Amino acid sequence: MNTKQDSEINSKNIIEKILQNIRHYPKESKYVISHTNGMCNFEIFINDVKVTKSFNNESFSSGNEINPYLTGNTNTLKVVLYPREDLEKLDGQTEFDVKVESYENTERLSAEKQQNDLFVYNAPKDKDNLFKDAGKGRFEETKTFKLSNVPYTISWKDSQDLKNFDKKILEAKILEAYKMIQEAFKAKDMDKIAQFSYRKMKDQAVSQYFDKDEVQEGWDELTSIAKAESLEFMPLEHYELVFYGDGKLVGLKSTKKDKGFRGASALLCKFKKGGSLTGAELDYLLHIPKGKTEFEIY
Repeated sequence: MNTKQDSEINSKNIIEKILQNIRHYPKESKYVISHTNGMCNFEIFINDVKVTKSFNNESFSSGNEINPYLTGNTNTLKVVLYPREDLEKLDGQTEFDVKVESYENTERLSAEKQQNDLFVYNAPKDKDNLFKDAGKGRFEETKTFKLSNVPYTISWKDSQDLKNFDKKILEAKILEAYKMIQEAFKAKDMDKIAQFSYRKMKDQAVSQYFDKDEVQEGWDELTSIAKAESLEFMPLEHYELVFYGDGKLVGLKSTKKDKGFRGASALLCKFKKGGSLTGAELDYLLHIPKGKTEFEIY
């Protein structure tokens, strides 16, 4: 484990250090996936990294920006569908649709610069227009899609493949990192938090062409958790080792089926906000960057 990861970063300079990496382009496409689901719970992955999930047993539509998950012009979408809790199997009425759209960051209000239906995915139906895999306890499908304008590079893209590593060693390294992260938040050690949060924050800012206020907003969100009243972490138990990014990222996922835990990182906390108790999922992962030999936090 690289315990001195990004040691030059601290809470005072993290905003400026991130801004130094942001580049602007004549065309800055921001890509969004919107989904509609019916009669199922789900997870959505872009390039094998989880973008969003829902296990609340509700049917709804929603959208998520995906720029931080794009590794180039060619990408993959993976959908995983699960039955609602009141059903043991996926129902024939199960529906799941995803589409990729974009808008122009430099002209956000320009309808002419918006691109709809760049890629459309529909869960498979049979000849009677019913969900083709009804009766199963889980459905998974991966599709490749192409985009025309992804000018930046995500830092973990060329990291080492960890799938052949000893699983016990990986688990030990992740637990070491997660415990260190917990202690930093509980101690309100903002310099340490800045150091292990820098890489992911930088990728988000670079990929979404952030300005200073947007970078500051992301940092303020982290500091608000560290400084929150009655901050408490869930015990690091009931978890499983999970690979993301086709094996280049690894973390621990909760195996609990309770609402709020299912499909979430094992690094969960709760705290008081506005007088009421709320929770947060700190989705830190580990990788070994290209040309390096030590695990780093992402």
